[in-house]
Amino acid sequence: MKKFIALTLALFLYAVSTLNSNVVNQFWVPSVYKGDGQFEHPETRAPLLDPIQLDCMAKNIYFEAAVESTAGKMAVAHVTLNRVNSKKFPNTVCDVVKQGRHYANGFPVRDRCQFSWYCDGKHDEPYQGRMWEESTELARYMLKHPNLRDITDGSTHYHADYIPDPRWANPRERTVKIDTHIFYKKVRF
Repeated sequence: MKKFIALTLALFLYAVSTLNSNVVNQFWVPSVYKGDGQFEHPETRAPLLDPIQLDCMAKNIYFEAAVESTAGKMAVAHVTLNRVNSKKFPNTVCDVVKQGRHYANGFPVRDRCQFSWYCDGKHDEPYQGRMWEESTELARYMLKHPNLRDITDGSTHYHADYIPDPRWANPRERTVKIDTHIFYKKVRF
């Protein structure tokens, strides 16, 4: 399998190297960062997504809501983006997803992070099937359309409905329940 991947990569790089440099630049020069993991091509102003931020969003959707409806997956993505846009959380998707305590070696402290899948001690590589494809497609859509109507009404937190309300839920307003998740936002006075 490794030989196949190496051969495929070599053929791809050869094909790219033979293209007209203008064509290569159209696909490989994401030089203007627009925030929220998005880049713009400097000449066409067409949006290009940062593949690292896309991967973090797709994994968050996959591990938090892969078996949920599209609305459930969108709700997880909205919470992630709401956190990115909040001054109380980091300002990139990956930093939001990976927020929490980490050991000196960089590994997350078990059960001490914002999204449970990230620090549950299990592997973080999704099964490359239909649910991963759906999660990736939805992540791409959400990052390309950051102004979609937020179905969580500004929520920055959620938990599964099969666990008792966590202590952080008390000072927050419950906004909506979608599939197996209950969503919350900060109470405004």
